[in-house]
Amino acid sequence: MRLTTLGHGALFIEGDRTTVLVDPWLSGSCYWRSWWHFPPTGDPPDGALSPDVVYLSHHHFDHFHYPSMRRIDRRATVLMPQFGVDVMADEVRRLGFSDVRELRHGEVVDLGSGLRAASFQYGFDDSAFLVTDGTTTIADLNDCKVRGRALKEVLGVFGPPTFLLKNHSWAQGYPNCYTAEDPADLEVLDRADYAADFLATVAEARPTYAVPFASMVCFLHPETRHLNQHVITPPEIAQAFARHPVAGTELVLMGPGDSWTPSDGFELDAVDYYTDREKWLDEMAELAEPAIARRTAEERDRKLEWPAFREHFTAFLAALPPGTGRLVPRPVVFHVASDDAPFWVIDFRRRAVYRAAVAPGGRASIVRTPDGVLADAIANTIVHFVHISMRLEIELRPGGVNEDFLFWGLLTIWELGYLPLQKLPLGRLAGAAWRRRRELWESLAVKAFGREPLAARLSANLMKDADSEAA
Repeated sequence: MRLTTLGHGALFIEGDRTTVLVDPWLSGSCYWRSWWHFPPTGDPPDGALSPDVVYLSHHHFDHFHYPSMRRIDRRATVLMPQFGVDVMADEVRRLGFSDVRELRHGEVVDLGSGLRAASFQYGFDDSAFLVTDGTTTIADLNDCKVRGRALKEVLGVFGPPTFLLKNHSWAQGYPNCYTAEDPADLEVLDRADYAADFLATVAEARPTYAVPFASMVCFLHPETRHLNQHVITPPEIAQAFARHPVAGTELVLMGPGDSWTPSDGFELDAVDYYTDREKWLDEMAELAEPAIARRTAEERDRKLEWPAFREHFTAFLAALPPGTGRLVPRPVVFHVASDDAPFWVIDFRRRAVYRAAVAPGGRASIVRTPDGVLADAIANTIVHFVHISMRLEIELRPGGVNEDFLFWGLLTIWELGYLPLQKLPLGRLAGAAWRRRRELWESLAVKAFGREPLAARLSANLMKDADSEAA
């Protein structure tokens, strides 16, 4: 087996006669020109655009990237997780792929030439993907925060992994796109939590090789360029691992085009992109400027219409279960500077969407994002992607972080199709819930007994390490 990392969350796996392409974001940008590859990617290796199998771990554009999918031979079999609702299958078929298959949680499939694979769903729209040839096992956890019983199930299907690949940095706007009247509202997550989650998962899994993965991005749009300072880089994870090593595991930094085979070991790019990262970012921003300028012009020409906003969020509120207004008692407000009544209000208690000339005093938050971005997101039912894009600014009133998390969380599951509850495919959902019972039990246990002890301890230790180095 040959393993090649293509950048961010993309993998190319080559067996004797079967090839597998995972999460093909191969070039360009995503999320309204905000996210770009870092380190920069080159051309895909031979065969990567004509794989036998494509696996899509989840619906986010940095994993299911339309422009990249359009480059791939349509004869490929496309595999994806079978979530409680159909999230991706129809979209893939509309791109011209005819052999599209959803994998049940834990289902092992034969890919040919001795390769076997399994998909394990996690959360509403995420999954882990495992591939083995009987000797080498790759566990691509990707964006999953799977732990405990659920992780034991994932790793038990093919035995101890040779490779464990996992994300390690922010993939949403909180807290770096936020301001808050109460500083405590910005302390729910910090950078040490991400490193601790990576290290704790490695400590549980004990792979031969651990690879920081699926967080290899930079931000080149003028609105998000400043966020590069908050990226948790692979070298930072390597430093944390050196302070808290896991016996029997080697941490390896793999960038775009790096590869491994059992016979030859690792082939790694010798270029150090992180020591002088700002220089690379300047060069990349200059190259990206024409594409960003075109996108900016398109956004300026795209009008954000009040009727479309009202219709989208009225349908959202109508789909929510009874009692949601008690969970989100204060309104969430979008600020639309181009309108005479610039405060567009989503009121959960009244289940009302309305405009106001002055922001409601009892609000939870104010969200600011470009009109063109919000208009495009509404048209494509992906407003929750705006939070991922980080092309937004959110102001929190005291305690507003709870309502903010609930707003974006509920919006996500509604836009994915999990709401309203009465329209769910109950048989499909019940089957998925039963197969994922270990994950559900683990979630309940964490809620009942608090944060997982190892991750909490590591996070505290990493914060102490950082304080000591600063001193």
